[in-house]
Amino acid sequence: MVGGCLQGLEAAYLAKKADITTLLIDREPNTPASTIVDENYIFDVMKQEDLFTKLCKTIDAVLPTTENIKTLLFLEKACKRHGVPFLQDNDAFLVTSNKTRSKNFLRSHHVDVPKPWPDATFPLIVKPARLSGSVSVRKVSIPSQLPHVISEVQQVDQEVIVEEFVEGRAISLEVLAFKGNPIPFQITDLEFDEFYGCKRVTAPTVIPNRIKTKFIDTGLKIAKYLNLNGLTDVQSIVTTSNLLKTNEINARLPSQTPTVVFHSTGINIVEEIASMFLMNTLPSKNVDIEKGVVYQHVIIRDHSLKVQGEHILADAKNLTHELNFFGADEAITNFFSKDVKKRVATLIVRDSTLEKAKKKMDAVVEEIMSEFKLAQYIDQKSN
Repeated sequence: MVGGCLQGLEAAYLAKKADITTLLIDREPNTPASTIVDENYIFDVMKQEDLFTKLCKTIDAVLPTTENIKTLLFLEKACKRHGVPFLQDNDAFLVTSNKTRSKNFLRSHHVDVPKPWPDATFPLIVKPARLSGSVSVRKVSIPSQLPHVISEVQQVDQEVIVEEFVEGRAISLEVLAFKGNPIPFQITDLEFDEFYGCKRVTAPTVIPNRIKTKFIDTGLKIAKYLNLNGLTDVQSIVTTSNLLKTNEINARLPSQTPTVVFHSTGINIVEEIASMFLMNTLPSKNVDIEKGVVYQHVIIRDHSLKVQGEHILADAKNLTHELNFFGADEAITNFFSKDVKKRVATLIVRDSTLEKAKKKMDAVVEEIMSEFKLAQYIDQKSN
């Protein structure tokens, strides 16, 4: 794995579940994934190519867990040169890594997306075109605010997306494709905090069959037109009038949702990606049962337990994988570390149904608040 932030943490966790030995390379020490992997190397692959070449002789494949374009292109060429499978479709990633480019791609293939401004009416969403996650995403309700907000977002990315704010329910789907032939995985539900960071993922989703079928068909269509040889994530909004608008695609391993898919269905997306590239064939997908899963991020702050987007993990130190964590089936956390400034946890609970899993999560929250003598539980939503 090259990249130890949130993608790296996701990959390290799922690789461990698949009994895959992980070797992490990152320029920075103490990344979130660094305490989850089996081996940790701190260097720049582009500046110390000789060390990367040496490591290539000991590994079976490279899974990129970074979104740095220069690094990705370097890794793809280096892997080809050393005969090591590179577990990502960079051509597809280059299309989807820029929101302007990806929206144009979706429109060209008649996929319904949020209306761009000035065709759209207020409220609007303003976001950087070349950054993923919730970085600098802003909602604008009043026309007079728009120039100022655009200027603020341009401080992190000169290329800005301005489009309609779509009210509704966020859902996600991963699609794995071998030379354009795709298979879909499980649909999950996404919930966001007040900063538009994904704070909670649940499964299985309950949506009308018409919407479910259309969403899966959209995912398969996107993979086909990308001529995808790898994984893509598709995120859409089910509007209040039961329409489907696709607001984001990312042709790389995402964070959060693959772990939920694993706990709900038993399908390990990291293992499936590795199997496809190593065996040169699309793996079979069999789902016999969908367990209820609730997955959420929390932080202890000001005598409160607050649910927040995964950005709270981006600079988290000393994370460990824990079982039976205050009643949660599993957690990624540093709650008991003595050397951290902020205590965070990703809580994972599962049960036979989603409703039972939600009640179980409520009990976990109560246990944590009691143990740490916290006064308040805060769970704010985006608006």
